[in-house]
Amino acid sequence: MKKFLSLFFVLIILGVLGIAIAGVLVDNSTSQKVEKEISAIKLPDGATIDATTSGTGKLTVKNGALQFYGAILIKSSEPLGLIKSHYQKEYKGDLIPKEDLMVIPLSQAKGVLGPDFPEDLRFSYHDSAAEGYYMIYAFVNGQDPFPMFDYRTYFG
Repeated sequence: MKKFLSLFFVLIILGVLGIAIAGVLVDNSTSQKVEKEISAIKLPDGATIDATTSGTGKLTVKNGALQFYGAILIKSSEPLGLIKSHYQKEYKGDLIPKEDLMVIPLSQAKGVLGPDFPEDLRFSYHDSAAEGYYMIYAFVNGQDPFPMFDYRTYFG
């Protein structure tokens, strides 16, 4: 009987840990989908993708639901207005609401996203970027199938 109870408790602990790990993996997968959807948009003429990133957490609202973030960093000689209009015109996906697809010069990212926003999601190694670097990004809310199993729900 002791062996059975020990085995039972071990199986329960392994089950809970498995569900928790699965929750994190599913949430990270959702963020990567946002990143891939942005990366799939046709680039403006002469532009190149310099880096991509994604993340999950309470990124802009500390007491809210988890958010899923994806971004690309492009280098282009075109002005900001042309880059913005290009991405609004070319985006055909359905994961990100069109009005939530944002374009900013990388040099303004710290001011726009705030000092508490994770550096790896601001392309921190480009914080002092020269002109011509643009960040195309989006936050997606409410698509978390397992919020109770992701530690970031409670400690974001």
